[in-house]
Amino acid sequence: ACRMKQNDQNKNDRTERIQKVRSMWTLIVEILTSLKEEKEAVDSVLDVLENRVAQCILDGTNAVSSIPHLLVHRIENNVYETCTGNLYEAEKLNFLTAIQVLNEALRTLRDVNCQFELKQLHVTEERMRLSKAALQNLKAK
Repeated sequence: ACRMKQNDQNKNDRTERIQKVRSMWTLIVEILTSLKEEKEAVDSVLDVLENRVAQCILDGTNAVSSIPHLLVHRIENNVYETCTGNLYEAEKLNFLTAIQVLNEALRTLRDVNCQFELKQLHVTEERMRLSKAALQNLKAK
């Protein structure tokens, strides 16, 4: 009888350990599944760092832009006042400075666009005022 109790206890212990291992394995699989996207992101960064990915070269030789000279001058002045660092260092593009230059150029373009829209608003308001006056004159006649 004592041996049967010991066998039952051993079976219970074994079943309990199997259940623990199964629950741990399920938890590990869940964690690995949840980390899959993060692992792919890290792998892609490592690929770039190890030059395993074909490098893309931005080439603007075929790009044509038409920017008024006064606007170019204004952007250049704003960029020189606000940006730090050289655009090229050791014959390589300094991305931080390039991003600063682009941001400043976009700010300047935004400001010019807002001023243009404000002028357009004033022109529209003046047209409305003149049209209203003309309508009142017509009603009076």
